[in-house]
Amino acid sequence: MRDEEKLTYINILITTLKRKEDLLIKLKSETEKQAELISGSEFDADAFDATLNTKQGYIDSLLKLDEGFLDIYEKVKEVMKENASDYKQEIEETKKLIKKQTELSVELQALESKNQTGLSIHLSRGKQRVREFKTSSKTAAAYYKSMTNHHQDGDSYFLDRKK
Repeated sequence: MRDEEKLTYINILITTLKRKEDLLIKLKSETEKQAELISGSEFDADAFDATLNTKQGYIDSLLKLDEGFLDIYEKVKEVMKENASDYKQEIEETKKLIKKQTELSVELQALESKNQTGLSIHLSRGKQRVREFKTSSKTAAAYYKSMTNHHQDGDSYFLDRKK
């Protein structure tokens, strides 16, 4: 492999890492939007679904970038190890980018965990409301049924107390 080709591959690695960092920042932003939706007074399921779809697109892109990164890294890892002094600047930049991505990933995991807890609480409240609604509906239905059977034909609806 020629030196120009090696440097091109290393630059592609750096570019891939920068794109991955951008995607992680966007993913974090969407996760923060989800946190706002969960903690809001009114839960907007459509908006929440939209954030899920957006996040899935980012995750798919991240997976593709990871695959491409690993493929290229396999081609140049030996060159980078053997000639570390020649590519010192590029290696340092790569390390910084990977460190930043690791920090973003940890922040994302913490946000996701918090959102999962909040969503579980929200869903359990919703289930409780559904149970209460079903109970009150059954009670009302039973009352109306018993009241319709209470009146017999021939009974007067009005009583005349005058004599």
